[in-house]
Amino acid sequence: MAAMMTSTQPPQPPQPGPIRISLIAGRYLLFSIDSVMEIRRKHGLCCVLTGTMPQNPTQNLFLGLPIELRAEEARLLVERGAAYIADETSDHLAKLKEMSSEAGDKRREAYLRGLKEKRRTAKRLFNEEKAAVKKMHEGKRKGGSKKEKAAPATDSLFESPTSPVVEAAAKKEVLPAITPSTSSALLDKDSISGAIADDELPESSAFYRYLNTRGYFTTPGLRFGGDYSAYPGDPMRYHAHFLANCYSWNDKIPMLDIVTSGRLGTAVKKSFLFGAEREEEEGKKEGDVRMFCVEWAGM
Repeated sequence: MAAMMTSTQPPQPPQPGPIRISLIAGRYLLFSIDSVMEIRRKHGLCCVLTGTMPQNPTQNLFLGLPIELRAEEARLLVERGAAYIADETSDHLAKLKEMSSEAGDKRREAYLRGLKEKRRTAKRLFNEEKAAVKKMHEGKRKGGSKKEKAAPATDSLFESPTSPVVEAAAKKEVLPAITPSTSSALLDKDSISGAIADDELPESSAFYRYLNTRGYFTTPGLRFGGDYSAYPGDPMRYHAHFLANCYSWNDKIPMLDIVTSGRLGTAVKKSFLFGAEREEEEGKKEGDVRMFCVEWAGM
């Protein structure tokens, strides 16, 4: 079992620049799509999509940002130096108070300039895509009938001259609307704003860390009756191989739990994986984890 698990490639080392994890109402959330892609590609974290549309808040099939991290996932990123946890309530209140100062006015102006630049970029990309589609359709029409020459424009008694107000409105730059998914542009880029102290960080899980450092992706395993579902790679490409449960080192595991979990795991084409972190002993370092795998035969 150990040989099989260590053969999987570990996640890539994190890149500099900590990710901001928002602590809101006791939940660890990520709102930035770039941060979501980074933790998935480099740290093997899938997390859970929780966002919904205001127009249809009861839909539960297609969820989006933000994603919610479990406590052990947030702690793992902090321990690796890849992220920090920010208390969004207190931090946003402090930033709103700063907006009434001169420094706040400058920050607001810089934010609006950056937002306008993003709108210009969006308009340019939209126009480029529109031109490419138009060119493609024109190419398809070349093989068909020739276009008729357009009739020359003639003056009409019913045409009214364009007023200066209309001409000015036509020349005015019209930019598409953009709704930023985060308020990071209002924060200081060089400072870790709102970070909570180390003693307030969530509890770590050696069992989860053991799976993650060996390249396994994990998702909540509640629907299979376990703590985690462990995948040998990204869940978009692989099925889960293990139904995993975590115990304490001195826990007495009832035989009925092993039998039922083993049979359930085999029924859904998974092996039942369970283990615990070894207690600190002489010659044994903290974080040493023992795991066992059960696969029911004869089903």
